[in-house]
Amino acid sequence: MKTEYILLKEAVLNNNCPECYSTESLLLSFKQKRQLSKLFIKTKDEIIESMDCKKCETTIFPGRWTDDIERVYNYHKKTINSKSSGIQFTGLFYIVVLLVVIITGGLYAFLYHPELFQL
Repeated sequence: MKTEYILLKEAVLNNNCPECYSTESLLLSFKQKRQLSKLFIKTKDEIIESMDCKKCETTIFPGRWTDDIERVYNYHKKTINSKSSGIQFTGLFYIVVLLVVIITGGLYAFLYHPELFQL
């Protein structure tokens, strides 16, 4: 099963980086987890948040956030629109289900109504 992430929102913040103190280098991103297989695509409710500094290339964890960063983070968190969680079936799934139904129907007809197959 392959895992990918749907980018819901990405924003460059004007706040100072707690590590290198540069402005307009903090990148806040919200992503939603999606699992792909040959038969279905499953979207999870889980939203993954990350904040990285583009200048010093470090991940800024919530323990290092200032009050200003916290306020901006809360604002952006309210504005994201997550995809609904659920399962989508692929075309291969429907083909497999159709084949199972056809084979089961044929087997039922062959075993319980053999007169249909006599010449």
